[in-house]
Amino acid sequence: MPTRKQKRRDAKNKRHEYEFVYIDSEGHELEEPPEELVAASRPKARAASSNGKAAVSKKPAPPPRGRREPQPPSWQRAGKRAALLGVVVFVLFSFTARKHGGYAVAASYAVIYTLLFVPFTYMIDRFAYRRYQARKERGGAGPPRPPKKR
Repeated sequence: MPTRKQKRRDAKNKRHEYEFVYIDSEGHELEEPPEELVAASRPKARAASSNGKAAVSKKPAPPPRGRREPQPPSWQRAGKRAALLGVVVFVLFSFTARKHGGYAVAASYAVIYTLLFVPFTYMIDRFAYRRYQARKERGGAGPPRPPKKR
């Protein structure tokens, strides 16, 4: 059963009339579509199977969305991420720095968080990369996930 939104969209599509304008290579408007367009839009004859029904062709499965191959872990990438986090932590702690010891305290906290974040990020990258390699060796992503409920 269509939702209200789908019903409204369908009604809107029926309300509006669309007009196709065909233009030839010289820029003149044509009354009828060109022959190339008509030939391309005609449905191709379907091959009939032994029971008289038309054969259905299967489309290739779309690539999985949102998944990409993780890169091997590197300390350089972990350091860049930690530096970005250090800047964010410094900015956030500097809002309260005026009341509790100044910007030196905020900078020290930012340095501590940054130094702790470097190995943590490296370990997470290593874990993700090893999981990817194990999945790849098994020959796939394992059992398919159930679809998300909306």
